Amino acid sequence: MGFGARFKVATRGQLRQMSTPPSGSSPEAIWQQFYDTQPATAGTTIQTFFAAPVADRTLTNMDTGGQLSDPQWLSIYNITLDFLTQNTIEDPLIDAAGELNDLNLLLKVSRPTWTLVISDKSYGPYSLTTLHGTGGPSGNIAVGGAAAAAGAQYANNMPTPGWDYKGSLIIPPKTSFRIVVNYGVPVAALDAVTVDMRISLFGILSRRVL
Repeated sequence: MGFGARFKVATRGQLRQMSTPPSGSSPEAIWQQFYDTQPATAGTTIQTFFAAPVADRTLTNMDTGGQLSDPQWLSIYNITLDFLTQNTIEDPLIDAAGELNDLNLLLKVSRPTWTLVISDKSYGPYSLTTLHGTGGPSGNIAVGGAAAAAGAQYANNMPTPGWDYKGSLIIPPKTSFRIVVNYGVPVAALDAVTVDMRISLFGILSRRVL
């Protein structure tokens, strides 16, 4: 379906009714992504996400460590995992390492699991492979020459539908929560040395109307 193929025209009265809460205490509801980023390096055995805010808003958009501000409620739907990697160029005849191998080490070889904890109540553990990515670049690369064989590789976590709570779990305001990733064996040496991993919570955020 193309952009603009279907749309609905609302009257001014309908727009006013949809944008104005019926009472001063009624919240607005929006689709929201809360994300947090943690590094993985050789020897990593555990990571805790959403525990603390940082100044760099591209790494996390949490305003308060480990909880939502009052009055905010999040009905959780999707939980996703992205690997913030950088394209690498390798000689495929000499070195098979690279982004694809790094993701294989982080997702499968180290046997990682993730657990969602809300107010010290645990959901999980589940295998990390159940968390899929939000997307990534799509294209073609051709490199190399007569002097030396070379190949470029980039990798993303699968963007297909992954974990979905369908709104059945709710994080109330001022309630502690976190996602913990445990590795069955320490992470092996990575070609990128450090790989930033971003976990996102997607859902319906209910908040006050400003």
